[in-house]
Amino acid sequence: MTGSATPVAHHQAIDPGKSRRAAAGVPVVPAFDGFRGIAILAIVVFHTLQNAAIGIGPGEGAIGTYVWAIDPGQSALNALFITSGFVMFLPIVARDGRFGAVSAFAMRRAARLFPAYFVVLSLSLVLIATLPLDPPLAFPSGGDILLNYTTLEVPAELVDPQYYLGFGMNRAIWTLSSDVVFYVLLIFFAARWFRRPLVGLAISATIAVAWRLLMTNFDSLSSLLSIDISPARIGELYLAGEIQFPFWAFSFGVGMTIALLFAGGRSLQPKIGASLARRAQVASVVMFAAMAALVAIAQPDSVHYSPLLGLAYTATIGLFILATILCSERWQWPFINRPIRWLGDVSYGIYLIHLVIITCLARLISMPHGTAGAAAIWLLAVVPLSILWGYLSARFIERPARAWASRWARRATKDVAGP
Repeated sequence: MTGSATPVAHHQAIDPGKSRRAAAGVPVVPAFDGFRGIAILAIVVFHTLQNAAIGIGPGEGAIGTYVWAIDPGQSALNALFITSGFVMFLPIVARDGRFGAVSAFAMRRAARLFPAYFVVLSLSLVLIATLPLDPPLAFPSGGDILLNYTTLEVPAELVDPQYYLGFGMNRAIWTLSSDVVFYVLLIFFAARWFRRPLVGLAISATIAVAWRLLMTNFDSLSSLLSIDISPARIGELYLAGEIQFPFWAFSFGVGMTIALLFAGGRSLQPKIGASLARRAQVASVVMFAAMAALVAIAQPDSVHYSPLLGLAYTATIGLFILATILCSERWQWPFINRPIRWLGDVSYGIYLIHLVIITCLARLISMPHGTAGAAAIWLLAVVPLSILWGYLSARFIERPARAWASRWARRATKDVAGP
């Protein structure tokens, strides 16, 4: 089937969100499970290899430099935020721009994000308090705990870098802050975006470019305004800047735009044909590989902090995603086969726990470093444990919470088709 958006009964049965959308006539696009699963697995592998001290970066040989230029972590995050933009906006597109009940949306989103998140944060506190970590992690203050549980620790890093993300154990949780900001903005601007999508996309691109320019020109700006900011503080702001929502605004915008194009593309499929989608899919891969090669040669200080490169990487990943979901099932197979979709179903828990596992291994066990064998040992330790936690989290925390939220939303609002 071309441009497949056919729900798969097995996945609907285990995912309350898919069941609700399918019942309301909102397309369920199987490939997005695969995009999510592969992106999060890439992040887990990348973080694991970093801790195994495998050479990745300029001066680390041709392969290490090219992997650095691809920037698997940032590229995978781009794919995740694009996916969020698509999945959240597609139901609004399907309802011709009507958002639906805000209370139902808020309840479903809270049930999706916070129960599993709170469990991992609480586990981290227990581990910090009880394990003989070496070097040890200081037990966080009450303010630190409050900021992390409310996802406010991310903007707090712009004010004070001592608000350690995930209590110094799990920095990966910063992405939830961007998701929360996106959900809030969606409530206010989804209908406007639907009416003027090109304006919305341009605004998201402008925000992303302006933020990058601001973060990379603090020294010049501070001199212009006669503000004394130390080089150390500028470095802290630079690091904090890339985990803020404005840095990723364009990624969410691309996802929302893809939702609109997908909805229109499905009706135009007989005229467009799957062959054009396949050519666009291949072209996007070639463009991304060529950009990475140029970056590897030029070796700029930061790939994604470059305004033009950052937007180009995001747009190219978005083109690949759009082309893939408009392709025939044969060309979507890497993203719609059952094992990959299952990985996508349990990927949230995988993402939440993987740095906790890495931190505990690094501070409890004398793990090897710097060789291919060391990388293999790290991967064998981290990846299976992360997947196991992801399954348990999905089975016993996420799905029950989401099912309850869906029932509450139906009773309270009769709105079964919200995002």
